[in-house]
Amino acid sequence: LTAELSRAMGPIAEVVIEDEISDMGYTKANFPVHRAAELVDALARQILREERKVAFQQAMVKKLRELKT
Repeated sequence: LTAELSRAMGPIAEVVIEDEISDMGYTKANFPVHRAAELVDALARQILREERKVAFQQAMVKKLRELKT
């Protein structure tokens, strides 16, 4: 997640992820997998460049599918 978001947003990605997880009422350590898609959507909304947003979403959909199998 961090690596993909860093490609889209740069070094601020780590902070953005932590803030979004906190806003959802969790920490990285206790974040539930079943809310991962919601987190990805929230993070994608913060990516300004459309092509980077799409690339991030596609990469994350692939990763989420891998987690479910």
